[in-house]
Amino acid sequence: ASISKGFAGITKAAGAVGIALTAAFAVKQIIAFGKQAVALASDLQEVQNVVDTAFGSMAYKMEEFADKSIEMYGISKLSAKQTGSTFMAMARGMKISSDSASDMAIQLTALSADMSSFYNVSQDIASTALKSVFTGETETLKQFGIVMTQANLQQFAYENGIKANISSMSQAEQVQLRYMYVMKQTSMVQGDFARTSDSWANQTRMLSENWKEFLSILGSGLIQVLLP
Repeated sequence: ASISKGFAGITKAAGAVGIALTAAFAVKQIIAFGKQAVALASDLQEVQNVVDTAFGSMAYKMEEFADKSIEMYGISKLSAKQTGSTFMAMARGMKISSDSASDMAIQLTALSADMSSFYNVSQDIASTALKSVFTGETETLKQFGIVMTQANLQQFAYENGIKANISSMSQAEQVQLRYMYVMKQTSMVQGDFARTSDSWANQTRMLSENWKEFLSILGSGLIQVLLP
């Protein structure tokens, strides 16, 4: 408990977990278990640096999102921060303001989790497809029923009172338009994990992500003990 605040919530469970591990694992397996825990904790430390750098003064938004990401979206803090940081870096690269970019990054991260739940695919596949918002590529989105052609985007712009031609828009304006289009096309998907969180698939997904969180807590303690 003195090593990490994260241990506070598992104090009572620690004894039972220790007994189970001793009974179930050989020494070699316990070492492998420890390595996995340390690796996850290390990844979380590394991605935290990316979050702080990419989000800057907006990092608090990602922290608030990551704290509830398992319950609301079925993804661990590590997954949430990895995905959100990538989106944030891409948005900042397109010269979008930090405030707008951070909101966009978090909404796309949430959407990737809902798409994973709705279409029963991995969250990595969904987040890769959503990078099209920044790159303009369209093929990966088609598997989710989103056809983001230039003609469709232009029609969408007109319908939303945007009279400018896409070709005359800046990179940031085009990204904002693609973002609005994708969010509109996925309206029925948004919130799917919360609606179906009691399903077998989503309960097992939450269990898997909670296990990662548990390992990262143990790993953080091991790192502090072993590093010196």
